[in-house]
Amino acid sequence: MGDRKNNRRCIDPLAALKDIVGDCGEVAEEYGGYRIEVTNHITFPWASVFKLLLRLGHEVWVDTDGEKLFVVSKPRPD
Repeated sequence: MGDRKNNRRCIDPLAALKDIVGDCGEVAEEYGGYRIEVTNHITFPWASVFKLLLRLGHEVWVDTDGEKLFVVSKPRPD
């Protein structure tokens, strides 16, 4: 049936994050990683966002800026 790697589809991580986050936040690229403003912390898909960012090989933080809550990531250094 073929090599499993050949069956994987390439995805645009930014588009995937925007799709996962939906209307619960705003996703932006920043310094090779992502900055996601959480606009609805109750329905925000925390686990799905963290899993995708970690699969991309990113370090992930949760931070605040005033009253706003953010998920921030950057690629892990080699």
